[in-house]
Amino acid sequence: MGWLVMIGILALTIASVVAVIVYRQRPDWRLHQLHELRALLQHAGYLATQPRVDPYDYQRLLDQTRQLHHLAPHAQKPMYRLFFHHLHALPQYDDVTQAKMKNRALQHLAYLVDEAIPPVLIACGDDHTLSSYQQIWYAVLELLQARQRFSYASIQLENATPNAHQSLSLQQQILTKRLAQLRDLELGDAFTDKIDQVISQLDDVHTLSLNRRLALAQQVNAVMLDALDTFLAALLARFPTPEDDIFNTLSPINDPHHQGFNHTQQ
Repeated sequence: MGWLVMIGILALTIASVVAVIVYRQRPDWRLHQLHELRALLQHAGYLATQPRVDPYDYQRLLDQTRQLHHLAPHAQKPMYRLFFHHLHALPQYDDVTQAKMKNRALQHLAYLVDEAIPPVLIACGDDHTLSSYQQIWYAVLELLQARQRFSYASIQLENATPNAHQSLSLQQQILTKRLAQLRDLELGDAFTDKIDQVISQLDDVHTLSLNRRLALAQQVNAVMLDALDTFLAALLARFPTPEDDIFNTLSPINDPHHQGFNHTQQ
């Protein structure tokens, strides 16, 4: 019986490899990758704002990451492995460490999106949309850097580091400026309202506990991912997923467990 099991495993492995080869030979495989990457982006944005990682959501995110790593071009695989590394054992950490690991993971996810979008636009010869994306990406990148410094200053204040209060004030001002810069790109009323809510909370940053400040930093992460998701939504509306796709969509919007989440996104 052992040899039958081995033959079965070998057959499944070969079938998987063949499926990936067929997938990459499709002329629209990059668009398929963007659809799947957007699903991962949505799910990660949802988890970013949760105080603690739900085991079901966490496992779902790991499954999505494995699938995308499996389908990704060889050059992109290290980024997916690094993203997976920062997610590894995430629920086991304390709140502060979990926030740090989330920050690193979401930073790499933003870079994964940036690896995937420009080649599609260049292949389509769409210079206007590429220029619009680059504006959003530069604003997201500056916001990401400001969020990193804000998170660091928040922890330094908790550790009573000299001049930590002044440092946090400075980083709060810079973060507010970067959020306003992204808001000025006019990505929609709902997106603008979300940024305004975050900015209003930053006004009282010195009265917040460390956990509240770290949670606020996660809201900034969610804003960053929302900006990329908004762009992807507009782009992919021009290229809907064909019904004959050989892979099932990873999108959480098809998962009954996330019906509440989907309602808030509409």
